[in-house]
Amino acid sequence: MNKKKPKLSILFRIVLMVILALIASTIITSGLVNRIVMDYATRQGEDLAQTTAAALKTVIASTEGYDALAEDASYREKIHKVCRYFCETCAIQNLYIYTIDENRKKHIIVIASADDEDDRELNEVYGFGSDRSRPLFQVEKDILDGNTEADNNPDTDGDYEYIINEYGNLFTYVIPVRDDDGEIYCFIGVDFTARRITDIADEDFRMLYAIRIVFALSIFLILIILLRRLVTKPIQNLSKEMRSYVRDREYSRKRRVRRTIFDDEVTDIEASFNEMVEDISGYLGDIENLTRERIQNQTQFEIARSIQCGIIPDEYTLSGAGYDISGVEKPAKEVGGDFYDIFRTDEGRICVVVGDISGKGLYAALFMVLVKTELREKLKAGKGLAVSLMEVNRDICLANTANMFATIFVSLLDTKTGRLTYANAGHNRPLLICSEPHYIDVNSGTAIGLFDDIEITEDEIELKSGEGLMIYSDGVTEAIDKDKVLFGEERLSAAVKESLAAMESGRNSMTPVKNVISAVSEHSKDMEQFDDITCAAVCYMGSEQETETLSPEIASFSHIRNTVLGSLGNNKTSRNIILVCEEIFTNIISYSGADNLHYFIYRSGNTYAVTFSDNGIPFDPVNSPLPEKDFDELDTGGMGIKLARLKSREMTYHRENGRNHLTLKFDLT
Repeated sequence: MNKKKPKLSILFRIVLMVILALIASTIITSGLVNRIVMDYATRQGEDLAQTTAAALKTVIASTEGYDALAEDASYREKIHKVCRYFCETCAIQNLYIYTIDENRKKHIIVIASADDEDDRELNEVYGFGSDRSRPLFQVEKDILDGNTEADNNPDTDGDYEYIINEYGNLFTYVIPVRDDDGEIYCFIGVDFTARRITDIADEDFRMLYAIRIVFALSIFLILIILLRRLVTKPIQNLSKEMRSYVRDREYSRKRRVRRTIFDDEVTDIEASFNEMVEDISGYLGDIENLTRERIQNQTQFEIARSIQCGIIPDEYTLSGAGYDISGVEKPAKEVGGDFYDIFRTDEGRICVVVGDISGKGLYAALFMVLVKTELREKLKAGKGLAVSLMEVNRDICLANTANMFATIFVSLLDTKTGRLTYANAGHNRPLLICSEPHYIDVNSGTAIGLFDDIEITEDEIELKSGEGLMIYSDGVTEAIDKDKVLFGEERLSAAVKESLAAMESGRNSMTPVKNVISAVSEHSKDMEQFDDITCAAVCYMGSEQETETLSPEIASFSHIRNTVLGSLGNNKTSRNIILVCEEIFTNIISYSGADNLHYFIYRSGNTYAVTFSDNGIPFDPVNSPLPEKDFDELDTGGMGIKLARLKSREMTYHRENGRNHLTLKFDLT
């Protein structure tokens, strides 16, 4: 029978040791006054410096930024006034912003002082543009070398140094300003005066103070050792055991109980922990299995979504001479069953496909990829729309063990004539985009994957310049609000009609698509999306069109110039278009290495568009970053593209079949 040990509370032990430490420290308090006051003043100064620097950073970041300080004298004067305000209200002696170059020379950008005379003198001596540069303080060297407390403590940034100069005894705090990559952009310096902390002790008391300090340090050292032995180390050991038992299934047979003279809170925790292990260990296996399965499923969905985004982008626009086509997909889950496809089948003809796979989730996404890929291959091979759909259906039915099916609408636009051929396999009827949008009565057909002997027919319509076709999945019309009311065909038609003015007679196909998606989201804003939403708009713009093949030389640009002048006359608008086109044409000739170049010019309503097509190296001028250049570097390239972005209403780029296609659109006013 184990004899119960007397319990001595850890709290009692700590209180007893603290009382002893206080008695000892009281004796030597007088010798530590100077240090305590100095530490307090230092902390107060640090808080003041950090707060002031943070406020100054906020002011600069919310106005014109740090770059403008080196370029705009009026902006520096504004920041100088802000700095003086901080000096006057926060008892700061000096406040300044500066940089340190690669030679470790300091360059003041803005400097201010609370005193008018000191402020004037400082700006005369160290102001922006002055030749005099102050040497670095040790704290600045430490920051540059990474030797400050901020490198080990993310809650602080900067450090201080106590200096004596012609402006008095100062505490100088240096706070670095860093960019998003953690590199130092510039520094903020904060100076404030401090009175003498304490008088220098008499020579007779120095030895006594030293003895008292040694005695106090000894007391605290003993206290730390006791706390570590009685409290810290046992708790650390217990913490290690808590972590280890999750990894070690045999922990329950290995654990040990600490042997002590007295029982205390730590021994109680150990006993409770040992009891807890017995209960928790039984559940660990089940939890690990459930977690592993969940992570595996989540990983599969993330991979599937990544692959699907590569096959079906969330948004896509294809434009050129005589057409502008856009598509948007918004899946209801991580991976969806809806899809759209926009591609060229041959010169002058664009194919647009919208489909809806039955079901949701990973299997529906895989089935969608199979249908989309096989249908694209057959259409690219030049087979008819109906023939391609029927052949895909036969192939799918042979291996459709899960009884999946898909509704598909396929359309083919002749960009030169506006003739739109289409075939439907059980999909929603499309909406004609015109001055009064209305639905086209099409043969409903049969969904792909249900029967192996379906019959699908083709039909066609003639689109006028500025007209188009809206193709969508049932996730649009069947979206519901909180009252279970469907979005419906009427709201879809109204959403397209509302976008007619903004899309300028159908020449911006993304406008009606985005308007429909927005209207559906507003209608179902209080409901979870239960079905995939997919829209595609085909817009024909072939009222006026010019096309020609040019030789890759500067002299060939005269053909483009003459075409624009002949179409628009010699005016400000035509000269602006010629200037932009000449810059783009020169870039293609100079840098692409192309030996085959086409240009297309078409006009529809108030839009004038020029498309360049070349077989040069791939280059996307729409999304490529342009470097900032000095005046003497303006002739080294890049400015033509920048000019084209500024002067054109819209720039679009895509690369297909080894050719670059760049379209510039201009407003005719």
